[in-house]
Amino acid sequence: MQAENIVQQRASIYQWFSQLLFQELTEEQLVGLASPQHRAWIASLDSVPGLSRDVKRFEHSLNQALQRDCRQQELAADFASLFLLAPPQGISPYAGHYPHTSAPQERRQMNGLLVEYGLAPRDNETSDHVAVQLALMARMVEKDKPVSVQYGFLHHHLLRWLSLFRDGCLQRDTLGFYAEAVSIIVGFMCEDERYLQSLLMEDFYRSSQS
Repeated sequence: MQAENIVQQRASIYQWFSQLLFQELTEEQLVGLASPQHRAWIASLDSVPGLSRDVKRFEHSLNQALQRDCRQQELAADFASLFLLAPPQGISPYAGHYPHTSAPQERRQMNGLLVEYGLAPRDNETSDHVAVQLALMARMVEKDKPVSVQYGFLHHHLLRWLSLFRDGCLQRDTLGFYAEAVSIIVGFMCEDERYLQSLLMEDFYRSSQS
């Protein structure tokens, strides 16, 4: 089994970004983001290899967002213009809208996985939504599923489309809050993929020596 603290850290990162991208943030959530505990947690992501630059940019965009006069309404408008408008005006948060798959195929696969892991999309959200997929990855990590299972979902589902999702956000999110958040989670997933690959290689090496 993986070290417990690493499991908890990885799961918390996936779950945090799932919640951030699920729907418009409430004023209560924004108060939480401004708290010292939350700010310290965000700053701690700087210790993940390769994330320092993205974390600093997100902290800057978060500071700007929290200082807006009508911050909840303005961030809700940003969310809606990015994720609730159909492309090309907005950016689709649904995996099934990207070239590697189709909506029916992706949703069939995801629906089966959600049943297997005892999850269900909230508010009738479709199963290929980015927040649902991140929540599923968090559940896989929490349950300490085999490294090959975690790697397979990360490599074949999440990373097949989220770099395109990130690029679209960077192009259209002029104020940067959501673009910088997506940049962090995609950067983290790339590092997590390398981490899981290293574990798989260690397992392969041990098995070949036995």
